[in-house]
Amino acid sequence: MATMGKLSAVEVKNLRHDPAKGKRPVRFGDGDGLYLQVAPGAERAGEKRDTKSWLFRYTLHGKAREMGLGPVGEPPAGVTLAEARKRAKAARALLDDGRDPIEERQRSAREQQANRKAEAAAEARTFRAVAALCIKAEEPGWKNKRTALLWKASLEKHAYPTLGDLPVAEIDRAKVREAIDAVWTSAPSIGRKVLRRIATVLRYAAAHGWRANDNPADARMLRHAGLPPLPGGRKQPSLPWAKLPAFVKALDKMPGLGALALRLVVLTALRSGEVRNARWSWLSFDGTPTLTVPGEAMKGKKSAEVMPHRVPLSDAALDTLARAYAAATGTTATIADLPRLAALRREALIFPSAKRTTPLSDMALSAVMRRMNADRPEDAPAPWRDADGREAVPHGFRATFSTWVDDTRPEEREAAEKALAHEVANKVSGAYRRSDLFDRRVPLMRDWAAHCTGTAAAKGRVRKAG
Repeated sequence: MATMGKLSAVEVKNLRHDPAKGKRPVRFGDGDGLYLQVAPGAERAGEKRDTKSWLFRYTLHGKAREMGLGPVGEPPAGVTLAEARKRAKAARALLDDGRDPIEERQRSAREQQANRKAEAAAEARTFRAVAALCIKAEEPGWKNKRTALLWKASLEKHAYPTLGDLPVAEIDRAKVREAIDAVWTSAPSIGRKVLRRIATVLRYAAAHGWRANDNPADARMLRHAGLPPLPGGRKQPSLPWAKLPAFVKALDKMPGLGALALRLVVLTALRSGEVRNARWSWLSFDGTPTLTVPGEAMKGKKSAEVMPHRVPLSDAALDTLARAYAAATGTTATIADLPRLAALRREALIFPSAKRTTPLSDMALSAVMRRMNADRPEDAPAPWRDADGREAVPHGFRATFSTWVDDTRPEEREAAEKALAHEVANKVSGAYRRSDLFDRRVPLMRDWAAHCTGTAAAKGRVRKAG
């Protein structure tokens, strides 16, 4: 049995194993889970030497665990009493935070091993190794974890076969062109992304002094070196605004939360990701019913300062939210219930996936549109398409809204830009022009909803439930 009470450095040095315990180790407590463990050692030159080590004992989720803190002794090989107390205190802090000290140490060891491998590989400074370091450095600034996966996949497929094993200092324009030639003409949009990512990796290498600052992935320079020009890219296909009433009528016949999320995308001109990730706590009903997208949920770099975006909600948008609540919970709800329900649901997702803890995927909204376009006679054109005949996509409804404003309310162009949460091109001007033109956007979004649903503009508004 272990003795209790604070240990002293002298006791740590003089305590011995009790022979009566046989081969079982003896533990001496220092308090707060820290123990000095003394085990019988082998005999050397006729003298028996005990083995001493530090142990931290704790209970997590009803399960007792023991964590070794190192052998007793002077650094660097050993651990002193003061250092053992410091390590035990750090372990207790992890426990207070709900984390398992052993698992955290294992995770840290894995990360250190991975870092050592990456650093060792980077000593050769191959494009592949430097790209891994570049992605790791950039990743904290990316809002979406999927971005890193997309970078790795595109470089693996299109850049690494040619550039992967080359030292970054030796990569020139001829090699970059060789790497992207095939994808540049076969898939121009991917080719542009790959070229930009190659350029970023090479800039990272230049910043660390691993190559000259002349970037061979500069698209304009490559054009002079013979890289063929690409045809102008086309924007995402959008539905002509005159077709919106018929589209919304058809959309209302589609079942599921995906259809309702798409309906809110149409009525608010928000990006699909902002709708899919919306939570009930984003809604407010003091005065004009409003959905406020937090800055961290808006499009842009994680590190950039992005202001929250307020969206005035029309009666049609509120009706969509009530229907979404009913679809997600299996209960009935009306517009008048929304203030109470939003207060109850708080951080719950408005449009949850089947898992309930994650939002609908972007593909869920796209799938709704594909099903709507697939419901047509054989050989007939897709009913919901842009002027070029391409099938419309969810993101295109922002362009539909913008075009509707240009064609019917050009004087509200500035309010429309605020509704779309577009940044002011002139950063100096944007720093001072901070109004979001919310009051002008209230009737604008009401009229937009009236057009989409083919109804007269609603005059009333939902008031906060008393």
